[in-house]
Amino acid sequence: MSRDWEELERWDRAYYLHGLQAEAEHSFTGVDATDGNYLVLADGTRLLDFMSQLISDNLGHRHPAIHGALAEAMERYGHVTYTLANEYRARAAKLVIADILGQEGWAGRLRVLPSGTEATESCITMARLYTGRSVILTQAHSFHGMTVGATMMRGYRNNISADEGFSGVADVPGWPPHGFIPIPPPEHEDWQANGRLPSLEATEHIARAVGPENIAAVISEPMFGAGGTFPHMDYMPGLRALCDKYGFLWIDDEVITGFGRLGEWFGYMHWPGVKPDLMAAGKGINGSALPSGAVIASAPIADYFEKARWWTGSTWDGHPLICATIVGNLEYLLANDIMQQVRQRGAYLKDRLDGLKEKHASVGRVSGRGLFYTVDLVNGNGEPIVPDDRYSPFTGDLSEHPNVIVAAENAKRGVFMGGFSPNTIKLGPPFTITQEEIDTATDALDAALTVIDERFTR
Repeated sequence: MSRDWEELERWDRAYYLHGLQAEAEHSFTGVDATDGNYLVLADGTRLLDFMSQLISDNLGHRHPAIHGALAEAMERYGHVTYTLANEYRARAAKLVIADILGQEGWAGRLRVLPSGTEATESCITMARLYTGRSVILTQAHSFHGMTVGATMMRGYRNNISADEGFSGVADVPGWPPHGFIPIPPPEHEDWQANGRLPSLEATEHIARAVGPENIAAVISEPMFGAGGTFPHMDYMPGLRALCDKYGFLWIDDEVITGFGRLGEWFGYMHWPGVKPDLMAAGKGINGSALPSGAVIASAPIADYFEKARWWTGSTWDGHPLICATIVGNLEYLLANDIMQQVRQRGAYLKDRLDGLKEKHASVGRVSGRGLFYTVDLVNGNGEPIVPDDRYSPFTGDLSEHPNVIVAAENAKRGVFMGGFSPNTIKLGPPFTITQEEIDTATDALDAALTVIDERFTR
């Protein structure tokens, strides 16, 4: 079927409400198809998708295990309201709670929602109802969804740069929202010092100043999806200890890291003995084949809500077609020991990235686990090239941000790879990536980093 992409571009520019880029700088990139680990553009160009788009398409594009389950379900189901049960909802819940988390001993029940944002918002609501408290502690640089209360990531919380030249930034009036209090981000995993992490010291002071009796929960990511930070190994145990000491809950946001991205079923598993009270999931639960999110509640919390008359619901709560893609994805991951494959491919990727760090003066840090790594870029003095770094308000000319330059250089070489924070490149290929494709992507990054070296380190 032929498509008139010039006309489609006119329609898209004229009628669609876009985010991120202003109208004057909007770049239209039409995707004609998605195929395995590749994006096929309107002009026929094939781009190796080395970011799984938004660190989301974990089995690549149109994986037969997921799409086969969806096709089968569509022969029987369309929409089924959450007040009624369907086969795939039951199967999805059993797979997560019994088959994947059964040996962990903490998880009680699962609820399927249409997005990761709704999952995190539901976790926040549940924490407040369960504890009877209002305050949520949330980390600077974190991203938990596209609602005002969910994110502390500047430039990702519905703020706007509307003046000529985009030199200023305005948050949604009323920011920060009532009941959300920021805490410091964790130190990077290569932080070197003795004693307790400063971020945990500061968080405890904030908790005591707010009054622990007012705090419902703290929400955190095992690895920051937007900010790209893998925390110091002391951080998660220390945060869990603060929760236990002062009696508030830990909400673990695994929307990006869940279901294998970091080489374990969930990111928190990199810290033995540390378990959440509530977990938000999404993206990886079905490889983003359809919009999806999920809440996983600990057994005591799940029991509290299950025994209550809890007036809540979403039109697409437990949607059978979404649940079918979850079943297809998880059954495939379980049957094929994908965690081991992620670890093996991730180890090879890490070796290649460490080699680039030795070669390029602009590489200050390589961090991550499994198949989610970040490369932090620095100038000749070893400092972030854009000084605001993860605090960037994304004002002014963004074309000089290192992540934008690297993305453009990679695209010239047939690779889709960039980043969100100005100095941070994110690498999160599908679990189906091959060693040869890792070589292709890291060779492209090698060339892009040469450009960064010449521009910023000499």
